[in-house]
Amino acid sequence: MIWLLDLDNTLVSRDAAFAAWADSAVAADGGTAADLAAIVAADDGGFSPKADVARELIARLGWVDDVPAAIDRFRAGIREHVRAYDGVLADLDALRAAGDRVAVVTNGVSHQQRGKIAACGVEASVDAVVVSGEEGVEKPDPAIVEIALERLGASAVDRDQVWMVGDAGHADVAVGRAAGVRTGWVSHGRAWDDVHGAAPDVVGATTRDVLALATAGERAAS
Repeated sequence: MIWLLDLDNTLVSRDAAFAAWADSAVAADGGTAADLAAIVAADDGGFSPKADVARELIARLGWVDDVPAAIDRFRAGIREHVRAYDGVLADLDALRAAGDRVAVVTNGVSHQQRGKIAACGVEASVDAVVVSGEEGVEKPDPAIVEIALERLGASAVDRDQVWMVGDAGHADVAVGRAAGVRTGWVSHGRAWDDVHGAAPDVVGATTRDVLALATAGERAAS
């Protein structure tokens, strides 16, 4: 089997890292609970334009009006606080030990995504890392899946043997569907929104749940 996994909020706790950093920044700069809530809301789980988040921080916390510097500051805070989810890297190690191949497929700028990967020790548990900012293409464009499969030496593999796993319906599930591979959605307790199309092949509250359900299904089918 081939496993392509998103990074943020799939392998590592990006939202929790941003919230932890924002909490410390608000406290250091004399902000309020309302300021913290507004900053976290502005981030929108990392999907808002980074300049919008920076402007919210500048307005709320009285930072110098320098958007690029504000972006660098909160990105550094995320890298400082990010952690891999408990047990998930061991699960990847087990998949690879069983002969499967594993790649990270992540949207974002190179230094930020590579920094989180390094901070959390992800690279030792995967066979390849594909970062959109390095490739000039991002999810949900299926070309990024083709890049990942090529890196794994699996371009010709039957697409039924490939899983794309992630927490974002509009990016991870959508790219898997567009590439004709199987999809696993990490719900974090959310309900599937039909605006993202047909439901994924597997849904689990955590990445470990998705991997367990997907591998159990593969064993049952073999």
